[in-house]
Amino acid sequence: MANSVSVVAPNAGSVGVFLAVTGTVSPAADAVQLQLASQDATLPVGPWVGAQVSNGLFTGFLMPVAAGTWYVWAYDPVTGAQAVSGAVAVGGTGGMVVPIPTSLVASLLGGSAAGETPDALSAAAAASDTDTALVAQSGKTLFAQPFSAVWSWIETHLPGYLLPQVTISSAGAVQLDNSAHNQRVLLITAAGVTIAPLTTSLGPGFACDVINGSGSTVALSGIATDTGASTIAAGGIARILAAASPNGVLTVYAKL
Repeated sequence: MANSVSVVAPNAGSVGVFLAVTGTVSPAADAVQLQLASQDATLPVGPWVGAQVSNGLFTGFLMPVAAGTWYVWAYDPVTGAQAVSGAVAVGGTGGMVVPIPTSLVASLLGGSAAGETPDALSAAAAASDTDTALVAQSGKTLFAQPFSAVWSWIETHLPGYLLPQVTISSAGAVQLDNSAHNQRVLLITAAGVTIAPLTTSLGPGFACDVINGSGSTVALSGIATDTGASTIAAGGIARILAAASPNGVLTVYAKL
């Protein structure tokens, strides 16, 4: 039997509860995608959910998000073969919390699970290099990746990281805050700019660099400087930092 798909689904279900779906596919090595649809006449568009296929047999789980009559579509994206199940009557759950099936959690964890939801699992100790996370690499097969390997990957990308640039092209006051200016390069291109800290939004450790490319001075307000000056000269560069005193008072400094 070439280029075929069949699918079987329960005839009833509940909102928020996984439906166990089974079926066959030929060729036996082809992938199968699944989707719930409210009609059984036309192949629906995505999003699709991948099924687990073994020797032409597949299993999958789909969760209805609303009550009503639903149909399960199975689709082989290689051959285009498709099939649709009989009607599935889905009822409401009354708002109850639905646990993830233990069998599904266990398959992801590679063994038995202590509980059916993440909240029921034992709390983890402090993170360490030997901790592992589940990852998929060039396919749907899951592997255990240690945190040490993740950190090594991050380290290889850090040298190429560039601080984002924020261009100030309009005259007026620029109030420094964490979300818009922390760890950024501020390029001033407009005359008549004043830089002042928005202390309610800043925190200890705030830092940014200011390049004055406007051709005129940039005023500093509420910022202590190493030279005592209150402006950044045309063509000048300033490093602005924020630090808190032992009593918690935040002070903003600039090195000109």
